[in-house]
Amino acid sequence: MAKFTLTHAHVASMLDPVAQGDWSAFVAAIDPDVRWVIGSEKQDKLCMTGVYTLATWNEQVRTPLAGKLKNGEIKMVVSSFDVVGNKAIAQASGEAVQLNGKPYVNHYAWFLTFSEDTGKVVEIREYLDTALLYEVNTTN
Repeated sequence: MAKFTLTHAHVASMLDPVAQGDWSAFVAAIDPDVRWVIGSEKQDKLCMTGVYTLATWNEQVRTPLAGKLKNGEIKMVVSSFDVVGNKAIAQASGEAVQLNGKPYVNHYAWFLTFSEDTGKVVEIREYLDTALLYEVNTTN
């Protein structure tokens, strides 16, 4: 079986739909057992840092955060990304309105590692403004 080769087109196919609010291609590209590190490995419910799988990210990060935002979603725009070997490095920004009426404006850096066997994302290192997440979680 041939090894998976990561391409710019493959990464674009999973990231581009996110700008229209369609996360399905992004989520489908992630291995369910992904090692998703947000901010640091230290688990902090209010800052949403820690290590997650796809299911625990959905339960402990995505769903609770959506519940604190009007319309329940973040309008995400990926401004750039590069592919290096089996890794993609992406820069993005996200905007929403919190339930308390304050703006939610965050910036993200994602380091995505893809499996050479399956082509799925097996590790994500995500960096963002965790102080903003703390504010959202304590004021909404």
